[in-house]
Amino acid sequence: MRTLSLLMRGAIADNAQALHDANAVTILRQQIRDAAGALATARRELAVAMAYHAAEARALDAIGARIETLSDGARRALADGREDLGSEAAVHIAALEDERSDRRAAAARFAAEIERLKRLVGQGGERLRDLDRGLQTARTTEALRRAGLEGRRVTALSAGALGEAERTLARLREAQAAEADAAEALAGLEAEAASGIEADLDAAGYGRPRTDPRAVLDRLRAQA
Repeated sequence: MRTLSLLMRGAIADNAQALHDANAVTILRQQIRDAAGALATARRELAVAMAYHAAEARALDAIGARIETLSDGARRALADGREDLGSEAAVHIAALEDERSDRRAAAARFAAEIERLKRLVGQGGERLRDLDRGLQTARTTEALRRAGLEGRRVTALSAGALGEAERTLARLREAQAAEADAAEALAGLEAEAASGIEADLDAAGYGRPRTDPRAVLDRLRAQA
């Protein structure tokens, strides 16, 4: 049972790997789309973080301005002998300074995190561009591979068709040559038969009449 289980799992893994390899370009294209979507989300989150950091910086500026305003008022109150107002202002100023200190520390940590996110997003963008270039190369290579396979298939088919056509032409030429040879032989036989009967008729005295040279000589003498 263990061997059967291993065999089945191995077959499933092999089939999955074969399916993956056969569709590697499509899978890579989808993975790049997923990565691009994740990178776009990271960019949006970085933009939100930067906006929050900018708002926090403005809040710190506002706290600083309030501290300055309270400090100025407290100094003038103390100068006029209003210890009560000066003491109350000092309590508020101390609380604001503590808040400013805490928020400055948090803002510094947040700024460092933003810089880290910027580097990661930048690296992600560069890696995505590398993947896009790799995808284009892979698609071109795959297209060439498929074209080569198709070309070899078409070449094999055309070679087979050409071979059949050449064999048909050879058979046709052989048949035509045989017919020509037969016609030539028949003509020879007919000519031979015709010449044979003419010779036989001539020998028996029934052939085509021949002109007697003596008759020609007599005619010439008479005309002289």
